[in-house]
Parts: sequence; structure tokens; C-alpha cells
Amino acid sequence: MSSGLTAYTCTPRETKAFVIDCMMAGLVPFIQSSPAMGKSAIVAQIAREYNLKLIDHRLSTSAPEDLSGLPHFKNGVASFVPFDTFPVEGTELPLWPGETERKFDAEGNCINCYAGWLLFLDEFNSATKMVQAAAYKLVLDEMVGQTPLHANVRIVCAGNLATDRAIVNPISTAMQSRLIHITMQMLPGAAGVKEFLQDVALPQKWDMRIVAYLSYRPGALHDFRPDHNEKTFCAPRTWEFMHKLIRGKTFNFVKKMDENGHPIEVYEMEAKAALFAGAITSGEAVNFITFTKVFHSLPKVKDIVDDPTGTTVPTDGATRFATITHLVEHVDDKNFDPIAEYINRFTAEFRVLFFRALMIQKPELKKHQAFRKAMVDLSRYLHDDIAAAA
Repeated sequence: MSSGLTAYTCTPRETKAFVIDCMMAGLVPFIQSSPAMGKSAIVAQIAREYNLKLIDHRLSTSAPEDLSGLPHFKNGVASFVPFDTFPVEGTELPLWPGETERKFDAEGNCINCYAGWLLFLDEFNSATKMVQAAAYKLVLDEMVGQTPLHANVRIVCAGNLATDRAIVNPISTAMQSRLIHITMQMLPGAAGVKEFLQDVALPQKWDMRIVAYLSYRPGALHDFRPDHNEKTFCAPRTWEFMHKLIRGKTFNFVKKMDENGHPIEVYEMEAKAALFAGAITSGEAVNFITFTKVFHSLPKVKDIVDDPTGTTVPTDGATRFATITHLVEHVDDKNFDPIAEYINRFTAEFRVLFFRALMIQKPELKKHQAFRKAMVDLSRYLHDDIAAAA
């Protein structure tokens, strides 16, 4: 159990591990959390790691016959025929995307196929009672109507919490005992951001301006409240929207003329304020845009490489976080020694962020002497990271 949570809740990282435990045991987990916390992303990640084809089926839009099949008459006898949504006995393992012909190893195993399927029943508790009843056999007996699912199918369910004003229906007692219930909740503050950066943002190479901002303002990662008045809220999903909106884009200060013909300097990102507000709320959009301005006043990488002991170290937190993430992007084997020397002039909090990001985004630098020295100096802060990387 993680610090800050109760025995009845778990972090996203723990949720992933528990879902895998259930799958290995042949049981069906049911993940519940507030909206936009990344339930679907966790399931998709598991599918990729275990070479399973993901089938995303929304129970909220299903009819009972979707799960039981349609009646079929043959020789005067009726039986139920399942939809091809569900892989049943006799279904061939699916080919990877882009593959058209099966290839086999010496033992006859397909080497360009998925190992099976991960059937993701999302919006599970938004289904009607009739659909829930139709799902009994699917969840417990792994059957679609009268037809068994393929042996290589694993099932995961997910849904939102009733306390979050989401559209949910009570799960019957009959269904409750067919599931392993997992309630997901983020660790508060910096601890939650640390886990999120390690497990999501850094491995997926999110825009480093977002990494810096969330490190600077950890409370901005997830501020969902059921009674909020904004059109949206900050959450892992909406920050992913932001990453997609700004990745690969540069926003500069440009000179323009105001309505009176006077020259003024305008920050290009400010023109996107209304767009960003539609993802992370108006207040957070303004804060984020203001924060990113510091990226235009950072110490130059060349100056740091030429004079790592003399180049000024920023004194305010925003610029320090921006400098750290900026250097993560630009460090390589050739300039690592002077950049590491410069980084070592920062306090432990910023040094830890720098080397933690390197472990995830540029693992080839772990062989560098400067990296090994940093691991010794920061071992008490990076103990878990070092163990994971071993």
C-alpha cells in the first residue's frame, strides 16, 4: 500500500500490477476511478507488453444481444451465433498490423501473430441492468451465449465512480462477486507527479515544457472535483491533449504593431490561450503559457558546456525546472561531463529529476562515468529507480 492512500485504493502503477495479477490468475479485474485518470491507457499498455490484440468494447452502448449473440435456425433448431467482436474457440490468432501472411518458427508457433486478445469492457458500470445480466456468462464463464471464448482471451473491465457525477448504474450483487474490484487514485502532490512522469510522460517522450510545468506545479496534474464549474478539468488525459497540441512546435516572441501603430512584443503561444483552455481550463492555460516564457531566458547549452562552473544557475523554481528539462533534451555522450558538472550545482530535487529523466529517456548514458558517479551521490533519492533499471 502506498503512502497517502488507504487499503481500499491503489495508485495507477499498483493498478497496472494488480490487473496483471488478475489476468495471470484467470480472474476479471474491474478498475474504477475518477474520469480521465488513464484507465484505458493502462489497459492498452498491458496489451502491448503482453502482445495481446486490444478489443475495446463499450458496454454503455451495448445491447444484451451483443453479448449473447443472435438466434440462428438450422434444421429446425435454434442456436445463438456470437458476433465477430468476440474471439471464440477455433478463431485463429490475429496477425500483427501490416502482416498478411503467417510465419512460423521451427516449433510451428506463429512469430508475427498476437499471443491472444485483451477484451476491454469499458464504461462497465454505465451499462443497463439487462446488459449487465447478459455479461454474467461472459465475465465468469468466459462464454458468449453458448459459445466459449478463445482460451487466449483475457478480460478487463473499467468504469467511473458514482461519487464523481459520472453516468453509472449500480452493479448487481450477482455481478459484484464475479469481479476483482480495484479502485484507482493518484498519490497527492509531488509523489503522484513523480509516478506519472516515470510511468507515462517520460517514457512516451511528452513535450518537456509539460514535464517541467507539472514538476513545478504538481497539483495541476489532476484537479478533478465533481462539483467543478469549468467545461473541463486537468487530468492525465487532458494533459495528453496538451502534449499533442504543442509537441514539435516553437513559440517565440515576435514584434508587432498595436492598434495605435506602436511596436509591441507578443508571445506567440498567447494566441492559443482559448484553445488550451478547452483542454486544461482557462486558469491553468494562462498559468502554463506564462510558465513557458521562461524557456526563452534559459542558460544556453553552449555556455554551460564551455563553462559549467561559471554559467549562472537560475534562482527561481520555474526557470530551474525549465533548465533541467531543457538539458535532458540536449545532453549526449559528448557533452555529458560538463552538463553533469553544471547540474551538480543544483539542489538534490532538481538533480534527481535530471538523472531520473535520463534513465528513462536516454538509458544509453547510464554507462557514462558521470552518470555512475551521480548514482552514488544520489542513491538515497534514486534507490527505487536504480533497482528498476538494474
